[in-house]
Amino acid sequence: MGAKRNDLVSGDKLVLRPLIGLTDGLKPDEIERFVVEEIVKHRRLRDEAVRLENLLDSESEQTELTENRRAYISAMIAVHAQQTVVSTLLDILGYIPEIPNTTPH
Repeated sequence: MGAKRNDLVSGDKLVLRPLIGLTDGLKPDEIERFVVEEIVKHRRLRDEAVRLENLLDSESEQTELTENRRAYISAMIAVHAQQTVVSTLLDILGYIPEIPNTTPH
């Protein structure tokens, strides 16, 4: 299986400790299923953030906080939070599973 519990919470890396407890005792194939689902979700969030960034690039006024900019910031917060979920689950699993090809969202 993946890293030992103590290895996951040591050091400077941000780790979501509740995920360690939630997955404790699960078989690797069960954890892998969660990892794949969360990676797919991360890709969806990333694609939305890129779409919003492209909208921002087309705006002429860059100094005020427009709705597009708010939406982009919110999307990036979600992307980075989801990255922490994915990173923690990958550490728990101990390897990067094969991810099915999906069409862009």
